[in-house]
Amino acid sequence: MDKAMEANEGETAMQRQPCLEEGKDESRDTAVAMDTSDDEDECDDESKPALTMPQICTFIGLAIALIMDNASYYMKEPFFPVVAKKHGLTESQIGIIFGIHFLVALVFSPIVGKFLPVIGTRVTFLTGLFIGALNNGMFILIGRIQSGPGFFIAALSTECFGAVGSAATDTAALAIVAQVFPNNVAKMIGMVETFSGIACLVGHPIGGLLYELGGYELPFVAFMSITLVCLAINCLLLPSTEKTTSRSGSIRTMIKILDVYPIVLFIFTVAFCDGVLQPILALYAEELSLTAWHVGMLFLLQGIAYTVFATMCGCLSDVNGSLINRPMALIGLLIVSISFLLAGPSPIFSVTDDKVKILLLMIGLTCMGLGLAMAYVPTYPELIAVAFENGMTNDLNTQGAAAGITMSSFCLGSFIGPTVGSALYQFLGFSYLTTVISGFCLLLAFLISTYYFIRSSAKT
Repeated sequence: MDKAMEANEGETAMQRQPCLEEGKDESRDTAVAMDTSDDEDECDDESKPALTMPQICTFIGLAIALIMDNASYYMKEPFFPVVAKKHGLTESQIGIIFGIHFLVALVFSPIVGKFLPVIGTRVTFLTGLFIGALNNGMFILIGRIQSGPGFFIAALSTECFGAVGSAATDTAALAIVAQVFPNNVAKMIGMVETFSGIACLVGHPIGGLLYELGGYELPFVAFMSITLVCLAINCLLLPSTEKTTSRSGSIRTMIKILDVYPIVLFIFTVAFCDGVLQPILALYAEELSLTAWHVGMLFLLQGIAYTVFATMCGCLSDVNGSLINRPMALIGLLIVSISFLLAGPSPIFSVTDDKVKILLLMIGLTCMGLGLAMAYVPTYPELIAVAFENGMTNDLNTQGAAAGITMSSFCLGSFIGPTVGSALYQFLGFSYLTTVISGFCLLLAFLISTYYFIRSSAKT
């Protein structure tokens, strides 16, 4: 009996043992699952780690270089139209000089983007900076030309040369950002655009001030020297971040994607609206009895607003992605439309007092900086996201193609903007010009939002 009971108890224990082991296994599995989820949370938290030393060096190098490279272009705007006018150039010719820079960059940006994997982003970026420094030196010589036609041809040729450098620098910068900061692309694009805003802050007022202090040549001498210093600093700070390859970028594949074109329209419109005022704001300011220093300060307002909000827009885009990119860009276009009505001011306001016009111009330019930041900052990360959604890989080829398309679209708008702006100013005047541009922005916002609505309806 005792042996039978022991046997029964042994069998019961044996039957109970698997249950206990199963319970242990289940609890162990639960624990493992909890550990895994904790690890995933930690991975999520660590998916955007603190910047490494190479990233910090890259960040500093990009910041210094982009500020000075862009400032070298912006610093001409407060005084060069006035100097060109003294050489007998018309408003249309001045607009062509400002616009040809971006027409040439339009051609070279996709070429640079296509061959970035072959040449390398570092070499391309540094070469662009060197060309920018030489460009400033060439502008020094242009001022000594007395002939009007000679001045026009020389200025046109020099802008074409500088545009090649800008295409190399800006296109390589976008690819470097996507390559070095893959987890924070939108945020870092916002920071890059902040540098462009700082360049506007530095370039416009300092260019106007140096012109008043030392005449035509002083601004170019100063910025050429500083750009060369920035080039030397970047040779030390900017690391080699990629392995070169013989395979070029796939721009042809990207332009076959339908969703790329609304993004291209956003980029084009931002550049167009920013470029419209470049050759004519100084001429309009003369009508309001403002000096080159005042023109620099007007551009400063737009630059401050752009600088402040570009970083904020980049952070929002990184957190929310496509959920907020498209609405943000559309709202930005609407704000730009309103800002042009104020800056004119539009004839619908019936403003005649010069002091009120200056006040509205200041408010309009400030709002324009906000709108341009909202409309432009989300475009590059959205372009890369659209490429990935359509089967393209996350590598330098795709990033270079996206950078080339971005800069081409921007350069196209920046070429057409000054050209159209100067022509419309010559025939319509400032108030009617800004009203027309406002309507153009409103129309594009409507067309793009309609496209996104139709696409989302088709997907659902």
